Amino acid sequence: MGALMEHILSTRVLLAVLNGLEAEARGGAPVCLAIVNCGGGLAALLTMGGTPERAVSIAQGKAYTALRMESSTKDFHERLLRERITIADFCDPAFTTLEGGIPLFDGNGKCVGGLGISGGTGKEDHSLAEYGQAVLNELM
Repeated sequence: MGALMEHILSTRVLLAVLNGLEAEARGGAPVCLAIVNCGGGLAALLTMGGTPERAVSIAQGKAYTALRMESSTKDFHERLLRERITIADFCDPAFTTLEGGIPLFDGNGKCVGGLGISGGTGKEDHSLAEYGQAVLNELM
């Protein structure tokens, strides 16, 4: 596994990403952040006060989808529209096309995790996920 995977599983790095995202999200809608590891299992979860309960499973679904498809959930949604296919064609009930999921890659370009944000608008969630990805990249 690449260096990024080791960092994702590091408590220090996970907490730094969670703290950075929480600070960035303050003042906006309360959000939930989920990070999944290379197997799709939950590695970290943060739910801000006031976040709807549904945001937890949605954030996890976004992170999982980004990992499995190796693309943002926004790009995955656009692909479905462009290719005129449905999400059901992928035979994975955990997939979502809601914006806010970003894949995480190691230095060799291997997808080793996913990051999902839920609670704001799709655009807000996507922007926060990109911010979280940048925070993670700085820590590597």
